[in-house]
Amino acid sequence: MRLENKLLEQHQASTSDSEKQQQKKGRLFLLAMVVFFAAPIVLVMAMYRFDWHPKGQSYGDLIEPVVPIKLTEVFQDVKTTDTTVLSKMLWHDKWSAIIIADQCELTCQTRLHDARQIHASLEKDMKRLQRVLITHQQDLGDLQKKYPDLIILNQPSADIAALAQQFDMNGVSAYASERVYMVDPLGNLMLSYSNKVKPVEMRKDWARLLKYSWAG
Repeated sequence: MRLENKLLEQHQASTSDSEKQQQKKGRLFLLAMVVFFAAPIVLVMAMYRFDWHPKGQSYGDLIEPVVPIKLTEVFQDVKTTDTTVLSKMLWHDKWSAIIIADQCELTCQTRLHDARQIHASLEKDMKRLQRVLITHQQDLGDLQKKYPDLIILNQPSADIAALAQQFDMNGVSAYASERVYMVDPLGNLMLSYSNKVKPVEMRKDWARLLKYSWAG
């Protein structure tokens, strides 16, 4: 009888230890999951607040607070250069490098060329970025041939004007600023680059941004 009681006590003790171990493992797993999902959010908040990375340097102008860019439903019927119908969720799939020009003349064309070269150099991160031109220009033949992967928004005219206006900064029209804008995958305008920023500097920013961001 004593032997049975002793064995029973040993079994209960063993079961209790096993349950405690399972509970401990469960708590550790839960903590790991919280850290896993919370870390990217904390990181991005730090990136916005402290210029992305403690050792980094941004060559662009950080937009504070970020500006939500709205793409109206009318653009769902607009076709891109590859005849794909746009979605109102255009901004929510990838990072977007945006160039705005009433008519895409010399400065605009230079910006398009630089953006394409930077985009191509991103290698494995290429698919996380898209290039967008917002313009009133109607003759797009040459641009479409030269930049077949460029998304061009050029109509309807009134909606294009309203869209471009969202990028106006400090009272300066986006059409006149000759800037390149960066919109994040949440649809927020967060960075802009003046024409004084060199392509090599812009590439450093984009590469670092994609490296440390989980989005897009």
